[in-house]
Order: sequence, then structure tokens, then C-alpha cells
Amino acid sequence: MTVLGVIEGGTMTPVQRWTGRETKALRYALRMSIRDFAVHLGVAERTVSKWEAGGKSVNPRPEMQAALDTALAQAADEARQRFAAALPQTRLPAPGSGSGLDLGAAARRQVTRTRQALGLGVGDFAAVLARTLTWRPTGDDIANWETNTVPPGDVVLALSAILNPSSAASQGTDRFGDLVAVHTNRSEFSTNLPPDQLLSGASTVRAVGLSLNLLSQGYPDRRWHDLVEAGAHVRLLFLDPSGQAVQAREAEEGFPAGQLSGLTKLNIETLMRVRDRLPDELQDRMELAVYDDTLRFNVILVDDLCVAQPYLAESRGVDSPAFVVRQRQARGGLYPVFEQHFETQWRRGQQL
Repeated sequence: MTVLGVIEGGTMTPVQRWTGRETKALRYALRMSIRDFAVHLGVAERTVSKWEAGGKSVNPRPEMQAALDTALAQAADEARQRFAAALPQTRLPAPGSGSGLDLGAAARRQVTRTRQALGLGVGDFAAVLARTLTWRPTGDDIANWETNTVPPGDVVLALSAILNPSSAASQGTDRFGDLVAVHTNRSEFSTNLPPDQLLSGASTVRAVGLSLNLLSQGYPDRRWHDLVEAGAHVRLLFLDPSGQAVQAREAEEGFPAGQLSGLTKLNIETLMRVRDRLPDELQDRMELAVYDDTLRFNVILVDDLCVAQPYLAESRGVDSPAFVVRQRQARGGLYPVFEQHFETQWRRGQQL
């Protein structure tokens, strides 16, 4: 993967991989804090810090190599020059010669061609895309993707599905089952499908995980009240903050003793207050429970949509990939597997 070039004797020698050194230089060139740079890339702050601390000895994962390519390609000229100046032996490719720029331009043209083939304005086209994606783009998003920003990968795939529905349907069923999206980490997922969109109009919400931050901290109390009062039935299963499993996870992720258990306890107390403020006749529609078992998945089931995130060894939950699946009319696929995981854990749980 060529990301930049070293000029030697008038020729450009490709550098094959980003390391922590180039990553840090890019962050400085963009004049971003570690936090802002992490958000810009859709990764955790800890990930950026790990890259930079490793210097030349640490290579970001392959999918992040592509993200860094894109970040550099989309940077302003001044930032690109600052990046080159930070690496004295490095020169940027000539405009138009970098693969990131060419691919970005091709993706933008594909957005325009697909929209024009359907004869739609940007607003109506955004609504069509929303039926294929797991999130809702706006007309402004469409306009930006056609002019100056690179559309996300799932949008590019959706464009092909829209133009060739029969082919996309047959390939999707055979190759991917009910899997509709994959996000490299929790930050990327919550950016594309924030809690407001995930829970909007839900009739059934079921979740099992550690502290369920996405639901406990990412969704306001008032919204929970409105959701339940509109008829939703909610069942949330937290890891027992006083149990053995949470202590084991704290040690595995390198947290100080009591940090994850304290956060989980706080989230449980927050949602218990939400439940207590519901009218008496609605309180049984918001069920809370705890369990003490080895963490395997964080699973959120909202009607026919499922978000599943594995807990990986020596990796914090926010850095794990998120898989989005949608229940099919016929049984099969991943949805019933994760649904069964939730139901099994719920039966073992202790009601609060």
C-alpha cells in the first residue's frame, strides 16, 4: 500500500506502511489533539496513543492504513506540507498520482451517477440510501460526497446494491447472510448509528454486556421515558459490579481495580432512577438485571436489528469490531444466534 513517497535522485520510492512515526506527524500536521485525531479516524484515543508510543516499531492495522491514506489525501495543502516538513526525507506524491485521491474521486462520481440514474434530488436520494444502510444520511451528506468528501465504504457498497438489486440480493444472501454492516470499533459504529437513531420508534429493546455505556450514557433519561411511554418493552442485563467476572475483565483490560465495576454500578443506578420515575403501571416494562459470567459479547437487539460486539482478549471493548445484522423473514443467519445468547444470559440473571 503506497501512502507517500521518498524522492531520491528524482525518482519516487514508495513507502509501504504507516508507522507510529508517520501517524504522529500527520496528527501534528492537522494540528489535532490525540482526542480529536481519534475521532477524525473513528478509533479510540488509546489506539492513537499506542501507535505514537511505538514509533517506527508499530504499524496500524490494514484497515487503518487505508483510513490514514484517506486522512492525508483529504488534508488541506498547508497540512500536507507540514506533514512533509515533519519528515525531512519524505515528499508527497504529485496531485492526482496518489491512489487515495483517485479512489475518492471515483467514489464521488459513483454517487453522482447513481443519483442521476434514478432521477432524484439529493434529499430523495438520501432517503433511498437509508433503506439500504443501517443509518440515515442527509441531503447535505449527499452533496458533500459528490463534491469534496469521500463517501464511507458502506455507502459505496449500497450504490452497487441500488443499481443492481437482483445481483446484490443474491450475493448478499449467499455470502453474508443477515449481516448488513461491519464497523472497526465502537466509535465508528456510534458515529454511523447513534443511540437516537438506533432506538427511534423501537418496540422491543434487549441488551446484555458489561456496563452498556451506549444505552446508559448515550441516551437521555427523557428519551427512555418517552420510549417506554410509547409502548416499548426494555430488558437490560449488566455484568454484576460485585461479581468475579467484572474483576477478571478489569485485570484483562488493564483497568485499576474497581473502575469498570464502579462505572457499571453508576449506569445501573442511573437506569433504576429512570424506571422509578415511570408511572407505576409502566415500571414493569423496563426490566433490569445483572449476571456474573465470562464476557463474550455485548449484544443490543432493537426489534429486528442486532448489534453484536465481541470482547477480545487484551483489547478494550471500545476497540472491538461491531457487527450489525438484520433479522430475515426466514429463520437462519446471525440474528437468532445472538438473540439466543441474550435469552440464555437473561434467564441466568438476577432481577433488580
